[in-house]
Amino acid sequence: MQQTPKKNNGCLWLFVFGLISFMGAIGIAAFLDVSWIFSFIIAGIIGAILTSKIIGKPTISSLVKNVGVIFFLVIGVRFLFLFIIEFVKVPATEDTTFNIEEGVAKSTILEGIDTVSVYSSNRVWKDNYGNNYQGKLTVRENDFNRLYNHINNYKVRGSANFWGILYDYIDRTDTPSLDLVMKAFEDIHINKKLNQMEFAEMVISCIQDIPYSFVFQEACMPAENYEDSIRTILEDCPDCCIGNVKYGIQNPVSFLQNLKGDCDTRTVLIYSILKHFNYDVAILNSNFYRHSIIGINLPAKGLYKTHYGKKYVVWETTAKYYTAGQLPGNFNDITHWNVVLTSK
Repeated sequence: MQQTPKKNNGCLWLFVFGLISFMGAIGIAAFLDVSWIFSFIIAGIIGAILTSKIIGKPTISSLVKNVGVIFFLVIGVRFLFLFIIEFVKVPATEDTTFNIEEGVAKSTILEGIDTVSVYSSNRVWKDNYGNNYQGKLTVRENDFNRLYNHINNYKVRGSANFWGILYDYIDRTDTPSLDLVMKAFEDIHINKKLNQMEFAEMVISCIQDIPYSFVFQEACMPAENYEDSIRTILEDCPDCCIGNVKYGIQNPVSFLQNLKGDCDTRTVLIYSILKHFNYDVAILNSNFYRHSIIGINLPAKGLYKTHYGKKYVVWETTAKYYTAGQLPGNFNDITHWNVVLTSK
């Protein structure tokens, strides 16, 4: 009696083909010193030949069907992975320690023929797309001493937009003394050949990378005296708090001298830097969330706030891994956010 030819399952054929191709590509890349793309092409051809000889050729219909199943399975797993990643993000609590080499140190630099005392921190960080950066954030000791607690002398000018007016005063007072910081970012800009969005990403991720600290108008108390969200951070890092600071915000020069900053301490510094580089940037505050974020008028996907016809894409600054248009899940109702200051 004549035997009916065996019909091979397309799924089995794909599995064996994928296994042979994957292992073959690794071997070819390792021993022949060729690119991964070339390795996978050669391994794929060899894999198809060997798989057909081992288990036979699959039917076209079963092969197409199982390719479709695998495609949608991969898409589904990727979607689930991204969904989980989005919800495990937490603001400001992930890192409360510095690497030793990144702490602030007192040193000197030469300016012309003068030796100038400075406070400098060597920042080493990655942006939210894995690009590596390194630079020194430096302020002069004389500038720090001159501007320390200058917010105490601020004269309140009405209450309609208290925070916006205060932030504008801080920006205008401190920015002339941030020239060394601007130079450091400008050097990175030139060396890395960054476009407008990449430069903003680089600057903001640098500040995101600095561990969070509370800045209180009153004196800092032991951790057990605070609500859970604050207590958890202070139990892990008792030094992550500075108190007796007027309005609960450090001016940029003071922030760079000790690297202790909360939300609006960071947003004002970022605002000053991006404004200096001619960005259309905004600071948004929320009384509901008791938080402050940056907005940037650049083409990007995600959450945004419209202000006088311009779209400001929002940006979280107190924790790593947030890109333009992303906010933590507990802060993402855009109706609770208000623009308090813009650069243009």
